[in-house]
Amino acid sequence: MAQSDPKTDSGLQCGHCRAQLSSGDLLCPSCGSRLLTMLCARCGHRGPREEFQFNRCPVCGHRADLGSAFMGPVLIFAVITLVLILSFILAR
Repeated sequence: MAQSDPKTDSGLQCGHCRAQLSSGDLLCPSCGSRLLTMLCARCGHRGPREEFQFNRCPVCGHRADLGSAFMGPVLIFAVITLVLILSFILAR
């Protein structure tokens, strides 16, 4: 049984051509359209990207992995910034 690649298996598809989306895609890798409309791979709900808040389909609740590749570096940056601020405050 072949495992799906977590980078490409976001659980959402392009609302225009139905191509599978990678985490954090802003443009469809297949047709090049801006991803304003998303399609849930589980229930087929099509809607504006904003409806899929917290990477979940608003109809069936399917969790998509959209944007997770972006969140790791953001969290690391936030932790480093917090440590630097705290060390600056405590050094006074």
